[in-house]
Amino acid sequence: MPDKWPLANGNWSNAANWNGGTKPVAGDDVFADGRTLNVDESFTVATLRNTARSGGTTGGTFNFNTAAVTGSVTSLTPLFIVASNLITVSATTGVVSISFGGPVASPGSAIIPILHNGGCNLTLSGTSFSGGTGTGSSICIDKTSTGTITINGTLLIGTSVNTNLFALRSNNGNTIINGNVDAINGSSTAGAVVSQTAGNITVNGNVNGSSNGAVGISFSGVSLTINGNTVGGALGAAVSTSGTTNTITGNVTAGTVAAISSTTANIINVTGTVTASATSQAISMTNANGQVYLNGNMVNNNGKMAIYAPIVWLDANNTTSAAFFTSGGSPRTLYSEDTFPNMPAEADTRNNIVYGPGSGLTGTLKMPAAADTRNGVVYDNGTTGTALFTTSLFLTELSSSTVPVAVRMQNLCTPMILGELMEAYKR
Repeated sequence: MPDKWPLANGNWSNAANWNGGTKPVAGDDVFADGRTLNVDESFTVATLRNTARSGGTTGGTFNFNTAAVTGSVTSLTPLFIVASNLITVSATTGVVSISFGGPVASPGSAIIPILHNGGCNLTLSGTSFSGGTGTGSSICIDKTSTGTITINGTLLIGTSVNTNLFALRSNNGNTIINGNVDAINGSSTAGAVVSQTAGNITVNGNVNGSSNGAVGISFSGVSLTINGNTVGGALGAAVSTSGTTNTITGNVTAGTVAAISSTTANIINVTGTVTASATSQAISMTNANGQVYLNGNMVNNNGKMAIYAPIVWLDANNTTSAAFFTSGGSPRTLYSEDTFPNMPAEADTRNNIVYGPGSGLTGTLKMPAAADTRNGVVYDNGTTGTALFTTSLFLTELSSSTVPVAVRMQNLCTPMILGELMEAYKR
């Protein structure tokens, strides 16, 4: 793979500014060589580097300053970073897209692989993005832009043991993550896979807490949505939130610690099942005005409540059971009135009969009266029909009916009528 580097600060599109007088192509290793390259056109290369080439200079930045540019970095080890931030996205409008053939991680020591400080929308794609393994501050993606960042790939805490450890740190704009947010395999005793202090986050994947103290998502913006499961870790929660509204469409399950923790007066909406562990509640809300809206079921564990919150609302249609434990340690499940085990359905219970726990169910099955049931037919647990079917009754009903088949029968030509018509014809 040939090495390519710029001869001076300038634009990527200027072939004369590259060694050999040609721009990089697919398969090339591209060195910043201590300079700033303005990425003003789309490209495909093997790697981007600000490490020193043979005979070259350490440092430099690739600055994506133009809308609609797409960068494709195809190597399984796509970035080589040292001394300074490698990629800056400063375009103020439109969309910039960058894809990586493998994982992207911070090398630590306050060096940031990707800085998004323009107003454009940014899409990043790769196998994973992590806080890395270095010492000091480790931030993989740092976002100060008002634009939306979309990340396609898994976000990981990394294995550094420092406290300032983030796969994504954002203080502006919105975030969309199409993948899991996973702190479980990290070594950090603090920090977060994702830290966001403004805007909205949508995670189309699962969020996992850590075994060492870091959290999956630390959020203090407006709206957090997780379209997946949320699971607490051994020492770190999956989500620590002071965001206004938090929505989880999957299950929430405690680890050794809670899956979701909050100390502010916010709202948590859960569609799935909320399950405690033997040591922790799944949702912990300590503010006096914190609220949980539960649209699924609740499973306590060995006396530990699944939801610890001042205010809990149950959905009238979807929350059907809550599992508790008796003082003797035996499980006991409480059911909503319409799902109590072995209860007949309302459609199978006689109309207007009130029954069930708390007399909360009313039958809707309507039975005919005895006078409307054929004489001698036994029905409805012993009732006998009394309706008699006679020829005179049939003729009476037939003569007054307006049903089409009855009208046709009323106009049938009987032998008597036919004879009368023939006699009249002869005369």
